[in-house]
Amino acid sequence: MLIGILKKIGEFCSLKVTKDADRNKRKAGFTLVELMVVIIIVNLLSGVAVPKLTDYIEKTRQKIDLMKLYYLRDALNRALYEDDVYRMDESNSCGSGKNNKDNLSKWLASDNGVTLFIIELHDILPANFQANNTRRINDNQNMCGLLTSDGFWRDALTDAGFGAVADILYARQHNGNNIKSTSTFTAYQAKINNETWWRTFPTKPLFVSKAMNGDSNAAKTGVGGQNRYNFKIRWLNKNEKTHSLEVFVQSAQGSDKGKPFTTRQGVCFSTETGLCN
Repeated sequence: MLIGILKKIGEFCSLKVTKDADRNKRKAGFTLVELMVVIIIVNLLSGVAVPKLTDYIEKTRQKIDLMKLYYLRDALNRALYEDDVYRMDESNSCGSGKNNKDNLSKWLASDNGVTLFIIELHDILPANFQANNTRRINDNQNMCGLLTSDGFWRDALTDAGFGAVADILYARQHNGNNIKSTSTFTAYQAKINNETWWRTFPTKPLFVSKAMNGDSNAAKTGVGGQNRYNFKIRWLNKNEKTHSLEVFVQSAQGSDKGKPFTTRQGVCFSTETGLCN
C-alpha cells in the first residue's frame, strides 16, 4: 500500500515533460500546490508510521527485559537444590515481617508471592532499587532476610545478571545512612518533596526498555512522581509440590495494584503465563 502511494506521489510530482508542454515553463520545478500536497501526505504517513515503529522498537526492548526474568527464575530454581529456600534468619529480616520457614511456605503459595526486591521508576531521576518499602508499600512478605546476607540466593541473583541488585540490597541493609557507591552500583541522596531519600541503582543499566527505566508517558501513581514495582516469586500454580519457582513483576500502587505489570505495548512481565490472563 505504501509503495503504491509513493508511486502516485512520484507520478503527480514528475518533472517529465510532455511533447506538447512548454519545456521552459517546466524548468521552474514544483508548483506551490504540488509541494503542499506532498507535505500533507508525508505528514499523514509519518503520523501513522513513526509511532508504530517507535512502539515496535520499545516492545522488542521490553521482551529483551522480560527474558531477564526467565534467567532469574532459572537461577533461583537452581538455588532450590541447595535447600537454601527455608534458611530464614529472622534477625536478618527486613521490616516487620517474620521471615521463617512456615511463613515462607505460605507466602510462596499465595497470590502475591514473596518480594525479592522493589524498583521505583521515575521519569526524571534514575531508577531506585531497594529490598522493601514498608512506608510506601504495605508488603512484609519479602526475601530480604536471605538476599541481604551471603548465601545461595545472593549467588543466584549474581548468576542471573542481577549482581548489582544483590550488592545494593546488602549495602542498604547493613550500611544504614552510610551507603557508598561501588563498581557495581551508584548511591546518592536526592531531595523529593522536601524529603531526602537514597537513590541506589546499578552502574550499568539493568534493563533496556523505557518501561523498566521510567516511561515519561506512564501515569505516576506514587508519591514524588514514582511508580513502584515488586519483583516477586511464587510456586508454579501456587503449588509447593511443583518445587519450581516463577518470577513476576507486580504493580505496587495505583489502579493496577496487585496485578502483574503489563506495559502500554501489551508485554506482561511474568514467567508464569497464567498470571497474565
